[in-house]
Amino acid sequence: RGQPMAQAVEPVAQFVHRLPSSRIVGLAMAATVPSRHKGVMTKRVAKRRLSGDAAKSIPRPLRQRKSLTALSKPASALSSIPAIVINLERRPDRMDGCATRLTARCPELRFEHFAATDGRATEIGADEVAYSWHTARNVVYQKSRSMRKGWDDLDTYQERHLELSPGERGCSSSHIRAWRHCLEQAGPEGNRPLLVLEDDAAPTAQFAAAFERAWQSLPSDCGVLYLGYSQAADWRREVTPDLVEAEYVWTTVAYVIWPSAARLLLSRLPVNEPVDNWMAGFSAAGDVKAYCVRPKIVLQADAWNVNSDVGHSDEHYWGPCSDIKHSDELYWGTEELRARDRQPATLAGSALLGNDSDSDSSSED
Repeated sequence: RGQPMAQAVEPVAQFVHRLPSSRIVGLAMAATVPSRHKGVMTKRVAKRRLSGDAAKSIPRPLRQRKSLTALSKPASALSSIPAIVINLERRPDRMDGCATRLTARCPELRFEHFAATDGRATEIGADEVAYSWHTARNVVYQKSRSMRKGWDDLDTYQERHLELSPGERGCSSSHIRAWRHCLEQAGPEGNRPLLVLEDDAAPTAQFAAAFERAWQSLPSDCGVLYLGYSQAADWRREVTPDLVEAEYVWTTVAYVIWPSAARLLLSRLPVNEPVDNWMAGFSAAGDVKAYCVRPKIVLQADAWNVNSDVGHSDEHYWGPCSDIKHSDELYWGTEELRARDRQPATLAGSALLGNDSDSDSSSED
């Protein structure tokens, strides 16, 4: 008031320049509205603000979506663990069968094909896998299993020096590469585990539920978690009814391995026994903490040594008394013991979903 127009306009321009663009638009709109409407406009704005404050207690669609997300079921452990299926590329039939079983029993699992090492076609260095092995330690645990089960066959277990078959060497090489893959995918913190499956893995109907229960109780020192196995020695301890600490178990059909354990195993090469025996040796010595889901939740699609690409070096070293008979299914002892250990198939179409009567398939094994 009382100032020249040019002097009055300059401070206003500077004030407007500092305002957000939305406020500038609002001022421009207010400037163009007749004075008799300005009061109405102000009331409408106030009304909106009051409505906005009151709406904080009213669930809006967006707020409802956030609430539903917060209350939704957390992702299962199974869905967050990467998994591989070790399979010879010349055996797509076995991969197809395994994929069918996994999809049917654990649809949340994300798995991918992992090309196995073909021991008959690939040169495997002796610095990674030996060409022969001595059965001394394995015989100790074979006798332990026999005594635990009440078998009358202790005289049949003898220490031998055996050549590893091409299939056994290829199997060992495949798992060595799987351990390296575990380290490669360990994540930013370097502790993401990997689920390793062989292509005859057959999850049980209880797989998903039992896995989640065991996972929640898993000790922090776990290096290997066996989902399928054949028990040799007594359990070291029971963690929960679903989880036990193992001393020595056979088979590598299904196990979860952590980078710390993979790193240790890789530092102790070469593998100088069948790979399952070699891994079990580290848990027996206390170098790797191994646990088992009890009962086992992954079986083998076929009985031991049936439809397999891995020839077992210790299968026939007794002559006609083959190692394959040292199993629940084919044990030649008393009828009472055979009846106790024999497990009837419980699944319709077991050829599709797996043979629930695999050797050593009782809940304690």
